[in-house]
Amino acid sequence: MKNPLWAGCLFLLVTSTLSASNNNYPIGSRASAMGNASSTFENVFANFHNQAGLAGVNRFGVGIAYKNNFLLRETGLKSAALAIPIKSVGVIGVNVSSFGFDQYAENKYGLAFAKKFGKVISMGLQLDYMQTRFTEPYGSKGVLFGQFGIRGQLTEELAIGVHVYNPTRTNLDKNLNDRVPTILKSGISYAFNERLITVFEIEKDLESKMNLKAGAEYGIHEKFDLRFGVNSLQRKISFGAGINLDDWEIDLASEYHQALGFVPNMSIRWQIKRND
Repeated sequence: MKNPLWAGCLFLLVTSTLSASNNNYPIGSRASAMGNASSTFENVFANFHNQAGLAGVNRFGVGIAYKNNFLLRETGLKSAALAIPIKSVGVIGVNVSSFGFDQYAENKYGLAFAKKFGKVISMGLQLDYMQTRFTEPYGSKGVLFGQFGIRGQLTEELAIGVHVYNPTRTNLDKNLNDRVPTILKSGISYAFNERLITVFEIEKDLESKMNLKAGAEYGIHEKFDLRFGVNSLQRKISFGAGINLDDWEIDLASEYHQALGFVPNMSIRWQIKRND
């Protein structure tokens, strides 16, 4: 991409719509389809949502995801994650995400650890390194920061989750006051039965308005789920489906922004075969 005006327009479009640059971008199509109300989820993508959810992963797992923001190749968000359970110790998570184009790019690398404390409480934390790259003369900058979360399985049907992203309010560039956002969120999920799950979440970026998110998942078949969700801050609706193939799960979703249109995305999860 050589046109600086086009690059600048892309940068403003994406960063304004995704709430901020240097952000904690939502990852994974199951979460996307359910309004990104994901602080109670237990799968490999808990690397990106609430690390406490990794404690519920009992098999080695891999996840990859791609989000095509506004149907533009230059604004695609690519992500991958691992969940590595270690018996009697906990679960290690490794994750990476990449977003950007020639004139601007963000890369984030994370190392997480999660552990269950009894049958109810799980806790997780993560150390992140984020690198932001501009074209010359600005160059690139990198910063270390953390995040942590707690998850509670209060009953078989009811779970809660709390997560804090960048609690230290770390700056990417103190001279420019370019701050990695500090984001607080708290969510709840309730399973009415084996087929129907609902989720609700409140999210607050300290420099933005409160965001209310809600979603639902309905299993119309043991191998096929339908999902939908809403997101108040960006006035988005979302929908999608999941296909369960034993050790594989393929998730498809799309978010619809009233002003900017559709944001399709896809993710794939795989877990090592269970030894029965």
